[in-house]
Amino acid sequence: MERKIKPVYLTDVKSLQQLSRETFAETFGPYNSAENMERYLATAYQLDQLRYEIEDGQSQFFFIYLDEHLAGYLKLNFGDAQSEISDEDSMEIERIYVKQNFHKLALGKNLMQHALNIARQAGKKYVWLGVWENNQRALKFYEGQGFVPFSEHVFDLGSSSQRDLLLKYNLKGVK
Repeated sequence: MERKIKPVYLTDVKSLQQLSRETFAETFGPYNSAENMERYLATAYQLDQLRYEIEDGQSQFFFIYLDEHLAGYLKLNFGDAQSEISDEDSMEIERIYVKQNFHKLALGKNLMQHALNIARQAGKKYVWLGVWENNQRALKFYEGQGFVPFSEHVFDLGSSSQRDLLLKYNLKGVK
């Protein structure tokens, strides 16, 4: 099975929107009301918002393909585009999602290694991300990749306020 990670361009915005909505709904739909999900999906993944994020020089998106099938994506933020921390020494992994029918194929690990390589090449000292405290699958994955908790924040999903843990990965050998 051939795996490819490719940058997302403005011409890919509709595919990004569809994939973003699908993977978010798969991941969080079972744990949230339909109303809160609809409200969040309608705002977070608007075409204009995604276009802005793709064109922003401080954010990068990547698709992962398995045998030419779009299987997941990654969003990285640098500098002021980071959602919580504006540290020039850090990079945020804001989104890392793989479609459910592609789980257990190590595609998440492939995306994570891609992200960490980009951070190293950019000379970052650490990478951080937020994860919902009840997303045990993701927490186990991130901890297995070497991420450790360092803080928390509130994530608003519609009218529901949820606690996210902030996890950090220190890059070795970066000065």
